[in-house]
Amino acid sequence: MLGRGRHKETRSKLGRRYDLLWFGQAVSQLGDYIAYLTVPLFVLSLNRGESSLDFAITYSLEAIPTFLFGLVGGVMLDRMRLRPLMIFADVARAGAFFWLAWVAANPGPDPQSSLYAVFTVAFLIGSFSALFGNALQAILPAVVESRHLAVANARIAASQQATLALGPLLAGILVSQVSHWPAFVLNGLTFLVSAVSIAMIGPVPKPERGPRIGMVSEAINGLLYLWNEIRLRISTVAAAVANFVMGFLEATFVVLADDLLGATADWQKGVLLAALGVGGVAGAAFAPSLVRFIGLGKTMVGGLAIFGFAFLSAIQYPFGLAGLAMFFVAFFGLSMVNVPLATIRQTYTPPVMLGRVITAARAIGWATLPVGSLLGAVIADSSGNYRVVATVSPILLIVTAVALVFTPVWSDTFGPARGRRRTVRVEGTAAR
Repeated sequence: MLGRGRHKETRSKLGRRYDLLWFGQAVSQLGDYIAYLTVPLFVLSLNRGESSLDFAITYSLEAIPTFLFGLVGGVMLDRMRLRPLMIFADVARAGAFFWLAWVAANPGPDPQSSLYAVFTVAFLIGSFSALFGNALQAILPAVVESRHLAVANARIAASQQATLALGPLLAGILVSQVSHWPAFVLNGLTFLVSAVSIAMIGPVPKPERGPRIGMVSEAINGLLYLWNEIRLRISTVAAAVANFVMGFLEATFVVLADDLLGATADWQKGVLLAALGVGGVAGAAFAPSLVRFIGLGKTMVGGLAIFGFAFLSAIQYPFGLAGLAMFFVAFFGLSMVNVPLATIRQTYTPPVMLGRVITAARAIGWATLPVGSLLGAVIADSSGNYRVVATVSPILLIVTAVALVFTPVWSDTFGPARGRRRTVRVEGTAAR
């Protein structure tokens, strides 16, 4: 009873502005995860499953902007108001999906031209999603007290996984029963709702200002701080390895579902993704309690190991209860990774550098997504043995988890969970 009371008290202290921010990003994520299935299904209708490469290209074009936005984009976040940037990103994504809906509703004689439209929209969506995601992590410490960051990140992770459960399910129903274009219209509407919710937050203080020494120099300082802070460096490298694996698994999910799991119907693919989402919600709900008990680092490492073992087991089963259960456990573990990973970045970075460090960390971590997706698809297509590639991939996650046990990420990352604060020196100034 006492533990439950503390949890309710902590959630209430997150405040109305956080609730509006959370709702806006949750609706935005719903749009992301409707597209998570509708876009590859649209590609599948265009190429008739002849190659995995079209899926990998689409996925890579969504992921690449996070890397391209990189260091210079982080300097922009440290200099600009974050809320207007997030609203702009939402409106731009809405426009991109409305255009794709028009393309899907008015197909031309050449499917290749529609594929080029998908590739263009994928890059646009990836660009503005990168802007939105980086700004979301950077704005959170200005809206929530530092001691509540783990809970705030957990609620965001839970909503992400809940929308992963709901979005593809809606997408599968819409595509199966109607067509692709209504799903794309729904995508666009979700981003408009998100923009309105974030606008209602009201003014958010500008990021703390460090000395202006030029964009390139400031970007380099952010990267150097990321590399010199050992917890940030190691967790970023671990995220890059995990995303290398996820790039392959996510980009070719439609192929994985068809070839390995026997989920040939669109609704079955939606159910598989729903199982992932429900597991992710459970993991996000559990993560803050585990962080308070064993710390940020051990929670992240444990989640990585669970994710790897469960995904390795899941691809051994055909579509059914056993496979769905393993997918549930896999994304339970993934949420246990995402919650402490975001909190580590926010905890061990001074406010004057938050935009640069978060953006640099996400750029490095996401740079491996397109590499994994393209490399895995090429190997799978050329060898004709998708199962081997899909089996080796989660083993890399397990190996990474074991390696992290011997690093400071495992031994010393309690952060705000133990009330410890560190003074860091940045560009000649001290900051908490």
